[in-house]
Amino acid sequence: MSKIIVVTGITGAQGGSVGSTYLELPGWKVRGVTRNSSSNKAKEWAEKGVEIVTGDLNDPKSLETAFENANVIFGVTDFWTIFQDPESGSKKKPDQDITEYCFEVEVQQGKNMADVASRVPTLERFVFSSMASASKWSNGKFNQLYHMDSKAVVVDHIQTLKGLEDKFSQIQAPIYFNLLWQWGLPTTPKKQDDGSYRIHGVGPSNIPIPFGNVQQDFGRCVKAVADAQPGLNFLAVGEMLSWVTYLATWCESQGVQVGGYEEHTIESFMELLPGGLGREFGENVLFAQQFGYDGRDPTVVRPEQFGIRMTSFKEYCERADFSSIL
Repeated sequence: MSKIIVVTGITGAQGGSVGSTYLELPGWKVRGVTRNSSSNKAKEWAEKGVEIVTGDLNDPKSLETAFENANVIFGVTDFWTIFQDPESGSKKKPDQDITEYCFEVEVQQGKNMADVASRVPTLERFVFSSMASASKWSNGKFNQLYHMDSKAVVVDHIQTLKGLEDKFSQIQAPIYFNLLWQWGLPTTPKKQDDGSYRIHGVGPSNIPIPFGNVQQDFGRCVKAVADAQPGLNFLAVGEMLSWVTYLATWCESQGVQVGGYEEHTIESFMELLPGGLGREFGENVLFAQQFGYDGRDPTVVRPEQFGIRMTSFKEYCERADFSSIL
């Protein structure tokens, strides 16, 4: 009889990578959880052989059905979906920052998922997509990095659940290679009058931070975590890149000239990206540069310790279609 992995967020980058990995494994059945089971992406997964079920992280009852008979559950919450939801602005308190509201919703979603998972009798492993506690590891310097701390708060909750004792591991996604140019961030290389390409970022140009091809590699990392003993904290980093290396690698792959890096303070970066996004992304980078993306937590393990070969940024650039920004 096949085992069942339940993948929340199947239509997203992380969940999609996990789904693709397990679809190729004999002896596994993939059940994908999505809020909208009639979406085109959900239908595409169904055509590939995934059992698509409707589940809402805000509705624990729907998760009970989705998680039934699961052997492995991959759990992921998405701060940015909440951030981009037009209804979030009206649901938050009148004087509340939108990012704080997103923090509260994401924490509750993660707790809902963990609580339901803890009651699944067939469960062998619950793998949760987490991030370091910026508040903790920076000793309070970065105490409003809500999209990081929300996931860390959920991990703290998970570790109190008797039903997940000896069944829980966590995995941290790096900064996505594609996020830097597909989200319209200032980090997108922009052509200058002389034909060269320049980027804007926050923090020094020469301090490496972790990036990765999440769509391609994340699923294999989740499988390694699920197969290993519980209690892992796995950072799925593909390559450590500084802004200078990032730009040089991209320019070389596209056959264009390097136009340089313009360093911003967090204040000026927030002016480029108002509404909370600039602070969340900018402070994420600064935290990673100053304290390590994983907070330099000594318990964190990495792909090379499991013999997993990750996609380099050069390889990614050689395969990706950048015609929209060239």
